[in-house]
Amino acid sequence: MDLRSTGGRSTTPRHSYAGRPTLVMPYSHDQPDNAARAKRLGTLLTIHRDRYAAAPVAKVLQKLLVNSSYAAKAEAIGRIIQAENGVTAACDAIEAQLQTASVSL
Repeated sequence: MDLRSTGGRSTTPRHSYAGRPTLVMPYSHDQPDNAARAKRLGTLLTIHRDRYAAAPVAKVLQKLLVNSSYAAKAEAIGRIIQAENGVTAACDAIEAQLQTASVSL
């Protein structure tokens, strides 16, 4: 389990790729949306920054540890992401678009 993240655009995919359940404390910008999407997938729990203290954090971490569905869902998503070879797929899609695009100068 990853103990804490802000749920930003770089850490959220890393946690997903690693297949680890996470405690996220979204703060601003893209973080609340990223956290909400991953929370719907069942891979993490969130805590509001105003509640970020030892007792509330321990309670949320206990939920992540006791309920094995968080780990199972995170691992399943991690396997999917690891198997899809995203860089190659993205490059193939870009090259396909370039081959069919009409360019006028």
